[in-house]
Amino acid sequence: MNTAVRFPSIPLVVCALMAGSCSVEKPELSDLEAAALNNRERFEQVDIRYSDSAALQVRIMAPEMIRHAEPGDSKEEFTKGFFARFYDKSGTLRNTLSSKYALRIHTEGKTYMKDSVRFSDADEAVLITAELVWDERNGTLYTDKFVRILRKDEVLQGYGFETDQNFRKGTIRSIDAIIPSEKLFREGQ
Repeated sequence: MNTAVRFPSIPLVVCALMAGSCSVEKPELSDLEAAALNNRERFEQVDIRYSDSAALQVRIMAPEMIRHAEPGDSKEEFTKGFFARFYDKSGTLRNTLSSKYALRIHTEGKTYMKDSVRFSDADEAVLITAELVWDERNGTLYTDKFVRILRKDEVLQGYGFETDQNFRKGTIRSIDAIIPSEKLFREGQ
């Protein structure tokens, strides 16, 4: 007694396997969402690293970035906030900078940050403000808004602030401060 086993044709099996493996769905954009991205690129889970001579200098991370690609006007918009880390030449973390919104304009060489801006240095000093501008060309950070600087035993606050991006030298224009008396008055003077 001969028993014959029948196999389906090979093209039919290949088609069945291909149909089963195509289960990754891409989200569809509405017409309004697609129109909003005209001349723009949208990126998720962004991790940008800037280096000089193979040494990491700045690392920027963000949940979303929209790159505006209009002729002569390149911008990067961090609509859901961003977090930046600044490193020295030896690779040691020196400063961090974060905000809930940021806009980087390449032609100006500036990044404008708004909403819960926080700048920290390695010595645990923290600057908190509503708005801050990072001028990459001059290596400065500044604002005309209210600022609060928290240090180990000091609170400095006022309106208008400027510092170098290493947070080493800074100026507050209109200042109100709480400073321990031993720093204000030294014995023998």
